[in-house]
Amino acid sequence: MKIKLFFSAGCVLFSAQLFAFPCFFTLAKDSCWTNYDVQVVVIDANTNKTVVTVDVPKGKSWARQSFTCSPAQRFFYKATYQPVFWQSEVGKAYMSTRYWSLPATVGPTDTAWNIPVCFPANFAAVPFPPDAQGNCACDWTQVPAPPSQ
Repeated sequence: MKIKLFFSAGCVLFSAQLFAFPCFFTLAKDSCWTNYDVQVVVIDANTNKTVVTVDVPKGKSWARQSFTCSPAQRFFYKATYQPVFWQSEVGKAYMSTRYWSLPATVGPTDTAWNIPVCFPANFAAVPFPPDAQGNCACDWTQVPAPPSQ
């Protein structure tokens, strides 16, 4: 009986590790948002729990955070920025325009998955900063690939 219990517990622990996989959330700010702090909270769409939070401070164009994910996991994002430029924006959050679904299976050469997101392009109803000069874009050429796992 003890052997069966030990074996069952070992299988549960081992199978839980099979579903854990390294992921990265890479957030880039477009060129019109350089003068603002941007924070994005990544939320599991099934549990509504925060998975990871990524902050890109004023003067920086991107940031990346690692977290543990699972195949077929789905996410949505919630963004905020500081300082706000209109009083009506205080405390307001901007939701992602779509959900992000991870692949259902880990490929034979996959060592980690990366989720690249551009602020504000991937978010709904974000206002245009009053000091922006136009032609705003996230410059992904300045963002290095995630580290090897």
